[in-house]
Amino acid sequence: MRDKKFIIIPCSGIGKPIGTVARETAYEIIKQKSGTAETVCLALLTSGDKMAIKKINDNYCITLDGCAKHCAQKNTEACGKTPDKSYMILKFAAENREMKPEGMVDIGEGGRALVKTVSKKIISDMDEILQNEKK
Repeated sequence: MRDKKFIIIPCSGIGKPIGTVARETAYEIIKQKSGTAETVCLALLTSGDKMAIKKINDNYCITLDGCAKHCAQKNTEACGKTPDKSYMILKFAAENREMKPEGMVDIGEGGRALVKTVSKKIISDMDEILQNEKK
């Protein structure tokens, strides 16, 4: 059996600092877990792209939502996949108020610190998923 990857699906949240944090978090995880994590464009899932849907259904799936609309999670579920883990970036921002994203394109030092914090938690959870699967 082939090894499953983690497919990270961030919200689109374009024009919103928290959406940028979600996307930057996905990129950070993929960078740190090279070869075991990748992303799928949320718009591909929304439009029903068969290859994107197959990819999320054949692998572990993690959604990163910026706001309470839960677009990444809901669109993933609409494609038949219950995410293995779902995260709300606003929750992390509320818990780490000193790590405030400053802009929409450049999230600043606070936003980059938030990306590192969220990435660390998600990577820890990914490792836990793999450990539990080995049991």
